[in-house]
Amino acid sequence: MDAGRNEGLFSIDFESERDSDTIFQWLSNEKDLWEQKGIQSGTIYKKQEMICWEFTGTEEEWQESMIPYLASVLCDYMIEKHELKWVKQYIERHFFSEEEAPAITDIADSLLDGERVEIPIATLLKKRKHFVYQEITDEIKHSAEILWTPLLTFRFASYHHLLMEAAAAAIEEYKWEQEYQTMIESCRHFLKHNQSIHREIHVLLEERPVFTNEKGERIDQWTRLQHVRPTLVFEKQLPFEYMVVSPVVSFAPEVLHVYTDGDEGVVQTLRMIFQENMIVHPRNSWLHNLHIEKLNG
Repeated sequence: MDAGRNEGLFSIDFESERDSDTIFQWLSNEKDLWEQKGIQSGTIYKKQEMICWEFTGTEEEWQESMIPYLASVLCDYMIEKHELKWVKQYIERHFFSEEEAPAITDIADSLLDGERVEIPIATLLKKRKHFVYQEITDEIKHSAEILWTPLLTFRFASYHHLLMEAAAAAIEEYKWEQEYQTMIESCRHFLKHNQSIHREIHVLLEERPVFTNEKGERIDQWTRLQHVRPTLVFEKQLPFEYMVVSPVVSFAPEVLHVYTDGDEGVVQTLRMIFQENMIVHPRNSWLHNLHIEKLNG
């Protein structure tokens, strides 16, 4: 073994005996699995907050077999037991009240679990485990004794920065969801308390949506723009010719017909607003239902 390893002794010193108890159990379980596979892993024991490992194999066996396993266990433990706690502390300390923090933390949790792929930082977060694993691996390779708390505090500055970005992304997502729900309620209120300009509206969802009334007459962009209510502008980031939700709601139809073969976000939004007053048709029924000759008249 390496001369700096004290004849095969490796140790991890924790500040909390709870941490050392948990890691010791994890490593003991892994040790049993390693030995079932024929990997001689030596002896592991605890001294209060310290875990000690006496490895009797060769340096090559330590480097090639034991370090990857050990780093993987420590990596999994750190991410599972500490990651969300750090994110939650960051949220509570820098941004929101205790009442809002749980909802934001739930968003952060789903983001870290890879469930919100639409958020840009999600791609980078997928790589964080590899980064943590490499840092722990390097630490074990060069140190016979690891001080757990300083390791978490000083070795993972970039990782902690990434978690702060995840927390910030969760906060922005929370804000957007609150605004989204507010707009949904505003649109429902408008439909309930305003007279319909057209009894029915038909919308073919394309890059530039096509609108017609119940008679099959096309509603051009200029007409839509004349009737749109500024307070109902849902898609503020889009040019008007691409908007669907705002002009549709502004016409306050009693029934909305949507033609699409997908379940795009705009379909889900319209369904939340119009509820049972919305009917979705396949795209290929557009010509049949609307008597296309009227569109060309």
